[in-house]
Amino acid sequence: MKIIDVHSHLYPQEWVDYLSSRKECPKIEQKDSTSMIFYSHNVRCSSADKPEFFDPAARISDLDNCGIDMQILSLTAPGVEELPVDEGVEWARKINNYFAEVCNTYPGRFYAYATLPYQDVDQALQELDRAYHDLGVKGIAMLSNVNFKPISSPEFLPIYAKAEEYDLPVFVHPGVPYTGEIMLKHKLIPALYGFLLDTTMAVTSLIWCGILEDYPGLKIIHAHLGGMVPYLVKRIEDCWQFYLKSFGGKNLPQTPTQYYRRQVFPDSISSYLPAMRCCLDFVGAEQIVLGTDYPFSVGGWDQAIDLVKQLELCEKDTSNILGDNAARIFNLA
Repeated sequence: MKIIDVHSHLYPQEWVDYLSSRKECPKIEQKDSTSMIFYSHNVRCSSADKPEFFDPAARISDLDNCGIDMQILSLTAPGVEELPVDEGVEWARKINNYFAEVCNTYPGRFYAYATLPYQDVDQALQELDRAYHDLGVKGIAMLSNVNFKPISSPEFLPIYAKAEEYDLPVFVHPGVPYTGEIMLKHKLIPALYGFLLDTTMAVTSLIWCGILEDYPGLKIIHAHLGGMVPYLVKRIEDCWQFYLKSFGGKNLPQTPTQYYRRQVFPDSISSYLPAMRCCLDFVGAEQIVLGTDYPFSVGGWDQAIDLVKQLELCEKDTSNILGDNAARIFNLA
């Protein structure tokens, strides 16, 4: 068994330099050579403070020390979709090329999600074709909203159709959340609840709008232990049953949780065993994949493997979560 981390991030240095030169969002406030704050849609969305955020070679010793054999790399917010179309298309190509270089430099150690310019779906489809056929990406990265447009919007359906055709999982990761400004009014950072609520709305909307029904082969990786879904299962079912028609929802042959269990794969990031057990009880050990959020500190990337082992599951279930599920879902076997 190979231990596979499906949720880790890397910023290309060229992308960092470009964002540092910008005066408007997306941009970076540079503190020093390895310490900076990222801004997206005028909200502070993340920060970086060590070489592992930018240098793949610097993270090898960390992976070796904690026992991770493979990582699937993605860009995180701010994304290229926040740029004007031409710039977004150009930077998507550059970032995908960079990830391909990293994967070729460290064969079998790193794989990549495609970065796409979602502000122009036709261009995104062209880049997805190139990234799949020429660069060998293993999945598609998508923020939980596209410039505050729901990812269940009809314009994105061709992307889901192509993801199903190529058998590429779509990794739904938080972007700047709809609730960002509201949380700041409460003196709370968006990362506290906003990120998890945003991915929960995004993935639930994919189900309620019938996208998982229409694309039964589409696979979704839901970041951060499935957001809030495992804790709201009964409420999701009840609201779907009693309020769907009054909100103009689509009548579906299965319930929301049936689609979730069939096509959505939460990663394991939590650092809290009772929460992990709740998700485990909901979807089962064959649906959860290991995630670390490396190199970010929230979530405790260095504890990710030990926490799975602390669940004290049978050997098969533990192996499934640590790597076998990801190998199957991402066709890495």
